[in-house]
Amino acid sequence: MSYGDRLGEWMYGFIMVSVVVGIIGGYDEILLGSNLGFVRLYLTILLLVLTFGVNIAWGIIDGYAVIYGGLVDRADQEMTLEKLRKDRTNRELRDKVLDTLDDSPAAYLPAGEKEKLVDRLIDQVPETPVRYSFTRDDRNTLIAIASCDILAVIPVILPYLLFGFGKFPTILSRLIAAVALGYIAYLFAEHTGRRKWLTAGAWVILTLLVMAFTYAYGW
Repeated sequence: MSYGDRLGEWMYGFIMVSVVVGIIGGYDEILLGSNLGFVRLYLTILLLVLTFGVNIAWGIIDGYAVIYGGLVDRADQEMTLEKLRKDRTNRELRDKVLDTLDDSPAAYLPAGEKEKLVDRLIDQVPETPVRYSFTRDDRNTLIAIASCDILAVIPVILPYLLFGFGKFPTILSRLIAAVALGYIAYLFAEHTGRRKWLTAGAWVILTLLVMAFTYAYGW
């Protein structure tokens, strides 16, 4: 995974767990007012099942989507190059390959060098396989994507596991989620030349608002 992809997955993970924890927070206030003796145990199990369940499911789904989306892109590129092998002057197909170079360091090459690179790719492209296999690297990518989503759960639910359910763990959980997402937004802004603190602050406020909203109206 690239650095940007990792940041994106961590952001998705924290957003999802923030929403789910916000919903459960509103639910626990109702149960805490009851006379049931098993409330904390019930809420703890509910918290673990829902937060990890949602993030595990999303991590796996997102992982497969990323991997198979990449396989589709690779197949499309190889089929395009194979067609160009039969007709190198096809401008539409050449432009399609040139567009893919814009997402790589080759984007910095002059136009003439890019055209030469397309010709080299045409000469080197292997015969398009009938079936594209799920490789070990793909499996590792899936694990990496799912891991980001799953690990994001732990710091956000930790206050509830340590201190039970109530105002203090709710506030602490919100602050942890908000700071985590603010820091990720800061890193995004730092690498894209945007206003770092303004972007981070906006994400902190947005996270707190989302968790407060789901707390109030989630159930």
